[in-house]
Amino acid sequence: MNGTSYINQRRDKSTIRSCLTYGAILVGLVSAYIAFFNNPFQLSSSPGLDVYAFGTQSGICQQVQKLSPRNTQVEQYIRQKVESVEYHREIINKLSGIIQIPSESYDDLGSIGEDDRWDIFFQVEEYIKASYPTLFRTVKLDHVNTHGLILTWEGSVSPLEAKPILMLAHQDVVPVLAENVKDWTYPPYDGHYDGEIVWGRGATDDKGYLISIIESLDLLVKSGFEPKRTIILAFGCDEEISGENCGRPISNFLREQYGDDGIYLIMDEGSTGIQREFDQTFAMVGVAEKGYLDVGINVSSTGGHASNPPDHNAIGILSEIVVAIEHNPFPGKLTPKNPIFQSLECGAVHAPESSFPMAVRRKLSMAAQDDINSQEQLAQTLDEMRYYFQTSQSVGKIIGGIKINAIPEIASTLVNLRLAVETSIAQVEAHYESLVHPIAKKHGMAFEGFHSSRSASEKRKISLSGVDALEPAPVSPIDTESFRILSGTIKNVLKPLCADDEVIVTPYLMPANTDTKFFWGLTKNIYRFTPVNLVENLNRAHTTNEFIRADEFVREPLFFASLILNADDAVV
Repeated sequence: MNGTSYINQRRDKSTIRSCLTYGAILVGLVSAYIAFFNNPFQLSSSPGLDVYAFGTQSGICQQVQKLSPRNTQVEQYIRQKVESVEYHREIINKLSGIIQIPSESYDDLGSIGEDDRWDIFFQVEEYIKASYPTLFRTVKLDHVNTHGLILTWEGSVSPLEAKPILMLAHQDVVPVLAENVKDWTYPPYDGHYDGEIVWGRGATDDKGYLISIIESLDLLVKSGFEPKRTIILAFGCDEEISGENCGRPISNFLREQYGDDGIYLIMDEGSTGIQREFDQTFAMVGVAEKGYLDVGINVSSTGGHASNPPDHNAIGILSEIVVAIEHNPFPGKLTPKNPIFQSLECGAVHAPESSFPMAVRRKLSMAAQDDINSQEQLAQTLDEMRYYFQTSQSVGKIIGGIKINAIPEIASTLVNLRLAVETSIAQVEAHYESLVHPIAKKHGMAFEGFHSSRSASEKRKISLSGVDALEPAPVSPIDTESFRILSGTIKNVLKPLCADDEVIVTPYLMPANTDTKFFWGLTKNIYRFTPVNLVENLNRAHTTNEFIRADEFVREPLFFASLILNADDAVV
């Protein structure tokens, strides 16, 4: 086909389809705007409105130029490989093969070395080694807690003079329930490729990303490239179940090696990637994550025979608490501290003027000046995406009673919370104590807050506890050399969804958490970005029919290799 693969032909069709059908980077944003226009804000003058005018040069969401590696010979080698039919077949087969290894992680896993369900990760390691023999003759492989893998390609310049670049991925996937296998179009662990799409658990989260960053190093090794800056790949084994077994030990290992703030740039998977909104293509780079907390609520009371019940037993009191929680959600407001605010700013100044609501521009301008009412109104307008800027709470587990004719002595629940950027663990704890303490007092029960001393002698009491507490991630800076290099690489490598577009790079927020939560001390420059168009709830990650489009996946290694080359060019 004259050097042009069948995937390139499909890409042209896919791009047209993207322009016609992709309409929401911000979870339901379009429908929110429709509702907004039916009841628009009262338009009022704003002294800062002009900074959000279309095409403004005010400094809002300024873009860098495309950044090409200076090593044109290496870049050309990689581009030619990535665009060849033979290479497409090879990398798709590698992704298909690793999907076929069901490396599931479970909430109830025991310790590594004791629970044999961890042994599947030996297969993952052996598969990677067998697939990349050239790479493993070049890099140093370290094992952390058996299944955490660290690949280091040492640069010619000391890490003290040129901080290393670190790329993360995880080997594990969420389990597929046996009863749900029948709902998959293709079996979840077949890694089926239909000529356009690769299907299977892990295709997007996160084995496609893992294969892509390995491929990028393999291509660089085969090109003859010799790095000045050390390059590190780190693969966790339990990202889907909090990362304590691999993610945290990997971070500790690297911190011992390179020290505080010893890493130049960290890249990890992202939640959005490339999307089109407001008639414009955006590359959404996650620069922060929401916080996390599971709140445990335990109600204990006296038991007895069900023939002589109290007016309110432990289950009834716990139900009252759950109702109070659901009736008192956390307030939402959209402030400049939130990367979603910056995303909207980028839309205001870079999308076609007719495509971005003027009323939103006005509220952005007022909210940027710490107008709390405008920040709250902006959040209300974007209600369908509220959990990008509002603390969420979900009652996930409830236990109570063991026998129908016995009054329950204990009832308990777990509430999962994802904390907004502006919120803290202490604020959440105070909110829950303010809701639950009056209920305990109403029923004449003792109350134990999150940090109260515990009394075993009290038989009738309500206790609160926090599990897996994690403050919202620090917001990574976007005025640094590393972010400019990342942005320039995105613009140089990634194609817009429509030919007439420029790719606009904008900060974004990860509403969930990745293994980067353990790496805050290694660098401030932590960015979460998957260089593909993620649709249908992250390409249906964590649910049936997870997939990744082949025409986008095969180009990922070019992006990561280009990023490495550009970061290497920055070494003086």
